[in-house]
Amino acid sequence: MRGWAVVVVAGLVMFSLVSAIFLTSRARDGVTWVEGALRDGLAPLMQAANRLSRTVTGLWTTAAGLRHAHEENERLRAELAALREENYRLQEYRRENEALRAVLGLTLQLPAPTISAEVIARPLNNWWSVLIINKGSRDGVEPLMGVVSPDGVVGHVRSVNYLTSEVILLTDPRSAVGGIVQRTGQPVLVEGFGYPGTHLRLRPLVAAADIQPGDIIVTSGMSQLFDKGIPIGKVDEVDVGPYGMSVEATVRPFVDFGKLEFVTVLGLRPETKAQAQADGEAPAGAGRR
Repeated sequence: MRGWAVVVVAGLVMFSLVSAIFLTSRARDGVTWVEGALRDGLAPLMQAANRLSRTVTGLWTTAAGLRHAHEENERLRAELAALREENYRLQEYRRENEALRAVLGLTLQLPAPTISAEVIARPLNNWWSVLIINKGSRDGVEPLMGVVSPDGVVGHVRSVNYLTSEVILLTDPRSAVGGIVQRTGQPVLVEGFGYPGTHLRLRPLVAAADIQPGDIIVTSGMSQLFDKGIPIGKVDEVDVGPYGMSVEATVRPFVDFGKLEFVTVLGLRPETKAQAQADGEAPAGAGRR
């Protein structure tokens, strides 16, 4: 405390002396030798005081500027977070809109009638086998109707309620669809593998079938569910049996079964409906088609 007292007293003395110099020097052309000596003697102190004043002013200005910069930074952070959230939301809207447009485009290309539907549930213990859609008998959905996406074959309707339907995916081991090798036209049978849903099993239906990696497989139109030419997948590997005969192949489906959000249900083909009516039983329990 004593040190601060000395500084304060010295400051007051200096202020008094400087004030006396300026008060007594007004309206005169010069100063006395005493005033000049005092002014010269106090020059270092006045210079130090001026520098200290500038420093304090600068520090105060800097502190105020930093406080303002911090407030501005927080405001900009909040705006950036809001813009980022809005951007994510817009990206989701755009992605969903693109998916809906793709389904709509597919619906316009397929033979009428078709029913667009949204995937609303998937059982965790049967993720690669079953999905639930938000269309049922009220919307015209019937068992055995084929289900597709813009990328290709998805599966078929197994059971129908008034508002919802259950779809068996092509990846389910109980599912199968007739196909052809697009390059050669040779018939094949494509079956589900189950978990993890990334591949399908292909079995040729003719002896010495010509199947090669990279071949595109599409529906043959010979099944009761799908018209000809709907994409199924691409051959990944071919297991060749004795004497160079193709025995089995694995196919990577074009549909990403893990990311299905919207699908299109195909109307029953006339022969399928006629067969179901002739059998006199609901086709919901039909296995492979």
